[in-house]
Amino acid sequence: MLVFSGCTHEGNLPTKSLGKNVSRSFFKFVWCCLLSIVALQGFLGCRSIKQQKFDNTSPLTVLEKAPTQTELEVIFIRIPPRDQDSTNLLWQEVDELAIDAKFRRELHKNGFRVGIVGTQSSGEIQKILQSAHRAGKGNFAMEKIGNLQSTHAISRKMFLQPGQQSELLASSIQKKFQLLEMQDGQLVGQTLNDGQAQFILEVLEGKDEHVALRLTPEVHFGEFHNEYVPGEGMFRLDTSREKKRLARLQVDADLNRGQILIVGPRADQTGSLGHRFFNEQAADKSISKIMMIRICEIPADEITEATESDKLE
Repeated sequence: MLVFSGCTHEGNLPTKSLGKNVSRSFFKFVWCCLLSIVALQGFLGCRSIKQQKFDNTSPLTVLEKAPTQTELEVIFIRIPPRDQDSTNLLWQEVDELAIDAKFRRELHKNGFRVGIVGTQSSGEIQKILQSAHRAGKGNFAMEKIGNLQSTHAISRKMFLQPGQQSELLASSIQKKFQLLEMQDGQLVGQTLNDGQAQFILEVLEGKDEHVALRLTPEVHFGEFHNEYVPGEGMFRLDTSREKKRLARLQVDADLNRGQILIVGPRADQTGSLGHRFFNEQAADKSISKIMMIRICEIPADEITEATESDKLE
């Protein structure tokens, strides 16, 4: 029995040892496969991050001008107190008499200056245009506006059809917007909560190598509210605020290709409506602004005539 039991014991021992070895080999194989998969994913992940390229190009499609649209460039110039002399030099190049007297008088009474710069501008105008174009290429950080130490300009392009309007923000939201107007020789005022100065820009017509623009100041104020307004075959949700349109202060101007309409504040009327539109407080300093609207491209005469004939038909 002892021999039999011993033989039995000796015969079973290799079988158990072999089973353990097979199990260990199998688990080692599975473990190595898992480690290989994890390492491969990590390697691929690192490669994808390494190969990823970052640039400043926008993923949005670049807007293209339609044949019947007028191309405009809107430029805002911010001028800190130390550069106010450059403002005086700038206005020396502006023809303020090119604006109809009836518009110019009302604007002057309320602290605005307005005029037109010809196509052969030089000096300060050219410096500002070059600064605006550099800003358009990403060399100007908007978040640094509050710390400006010198004159800077930012610009954007827009394309408008005849009769089409666009809003231009002239100021940030002011908690208490003091609206002071000169009406019939008397100063009339009111305070608007969370007021923001804007302009409504409209192309009246564009042909014969010139374009007629209308610029109307507005003040938007109060809380935002939603309302459904009729659109193209359906109602759309519109988010807006109350607005006060200053139709008396609108200005119409005829400009040729390359000419610039300039609007800014009068330096001798602090606290006026023009001052509210074009002055910002930043770091306990008042930063003055000037707005330029340059005519870049005007629809060709034959395209305009063809469009008008289509409407008549």
